[in-house]
Amino acid sequence: MIGCIVFVLVMFKGNLLTAIFTTDEAVIQNGYDYLNSFALETIVTAILFSMIGYFNGHDKTVWVMIQGLVQTLLVRLPFAYYMSIQPDTNLTKIGLSAPVATIFGIVLNVVFYIWCNRKDKAKHNE
Repeated sequence: MIGCIVFVLVMFKGNLLTAIFTTDEAVIQNGYDYLNSFALETIVTAILFSMIGYFNGHDKTVWVMIQGLVQTLLVRLPFAYYMSIQPDTNLTKIGLSAPVATIFGIVLNVVFYIWCNRKDKAKHNE
């Protein structure tokens, strides 16, 4: 619920949030642009962290480390870099790297969960 509240706050009043830290209008606008693209992260992070907790609780800590590294090194950083070198780049485009990487992590974890369940069912059927 808190993620949803923060999402709405960031999407519609992100300029007020950035104004807490500065009075420079250009910085406030750029901060708001970044926060707009980052807002989805406030919701998808809750989903991803729940999955991470599940896998940690089921002794899949190596998987948690691997998916975190894959998300960061193969999705988030390359995506942010790619967006940063585009001709008409801005902080909104660069900020998308966080929710894109987190959504990728959710997909990875769903696939891993399905794979683990199939593996366990096959083991029980032997």
